[in-house]
Amino acid sequence: MHWTNWYTHPGDTRYRVFSFNTELHANEFAADLDSGGISYERHVEGDRYLFGVHRRDFKQALRLNHLLHGRHRSNFIPDRGLRWGLLLFTGAVLSLAILGFLTSK
Repeated sequence: MHWTNWYTHPGDTRYRVFSFNTELHANEFAADLDSGGISYERHVEGDRYLFGVHRRDFKQALRLNHLLHGRHRSNFIPDRGLRWGLLLFTGAVLSLAILGFLTSK
């Protein structure tokens, strides 16, 4: 089990493997790698799409991977009102804490 969608290739440590579960993300990652000028090997294994990238290009590929996931992620708190309410509540509690600290001297 991997915590991230990339890992060191088990047979050749010079390569890092990026794994995707959907063809849409895999195709988009391939397009990003192509536009970044990064060479890669692509392999489909069952329902997983695997990309092998040389370790010299790993930082660039990891950046593209993060950008890809950023484009497709949902908001942590999906309801806009709840997001702002939580932000205002946190600001109010922080303001009271600072006010209490300043008046306690």
